[in-house]
This record gives sequence, C-alpha cells and structure tokens, in this order.
Amino acid sequence: MSTERTAPVSSITIAEATEKLNAMRAERRLPLLSHNAALQRAADEQAQIMAETTRVSHTADPEQTLVIRLRRSGFGGGAGENLAGGPPNLDTVIAGWLKSPSHNKTMVNPDYVQFGIALRRGRSTTYNTYGTYWALLMGVRSPEGRA
Repeated sequence: MSTERTAPVSSITIAEATEKLNAMRAERRLPLLSHNAALQRAADEQAQIMAETTRVSHTADPEQTLVIRLRRSGFGGGAGENLAGGPPNLDTVIAGWLKSPSHNKTMVNPDYVQFGIALRRGRSTTYNTYGTYWALLMGVRSPEGRA
C-alpha cells in the first residue's frame, strides 16, 4: 500500500525557458537557442511517458526511443536529450544539468541552436518520489524544409 502525496507544483512557459537557457548560453558565449515546435512535441511526449511510467529514462518505453520520437515529431536534425525527475522549478533543473558532466555536454554544445522543453507532473507516492518529470531536447538546425 502506498501513501499518496501532492506532486510539486511547477509550470514553465516557452518564454521563460528561452530566457533562462539563453542567459546560461550567453554567459558562455554560445549561440542562443530558438524554440522548435517539433522538438517541443518530442519533449512533451517523453515527459508524459516518464510521468506515466514514473521512470526517468531515455527508454522509459522501449517503443519510444529518442530517434523514434524525433522522426514522429518531424524534426530533421540531430539532437541531444536531458531528462530529470524531481526538481520543482526550471532554475533548479538547469543547475542540476550543468553540474552533471554528461548533461552539461548537451547544454553547452555550440551546434545545438534549437530546443523544446517539457515538464509533467505524475502521481507522487511512496514508490514514486519524483512527482515532476523534465525533458529538454536541444538540436542542430534542421535541413531546409524540415521542422
């Protein structure tokens, strides 16, 4: 039997995410990011999968790999993906990604100039302590004519 708790309250806007991600990139003299609708669809899908499965994993659903999600979303370029579970706000999750060598590598990749970011709240129980699930996709500019 599990004890249910309220998941952390959090929301983000694309404008807020763009501002915070670009502030971090400007400090490092990296190209600024623009929002990409196809990357957003892929990020939304991954955050939803993680919230439903209560797992932070690039393969939380084996049928929903990054390559499959990018293809389905219509994104035509290369991309990297950062995931997180738990942080209740954007500042905290960005700080965590920057401290992690593998996540930092994605955050500061100068080839990545587009992004999509999503958060979903899942049921928080004794066995699911995250409550909040984040997915950030950053990608290279798509070939002309592709999303």
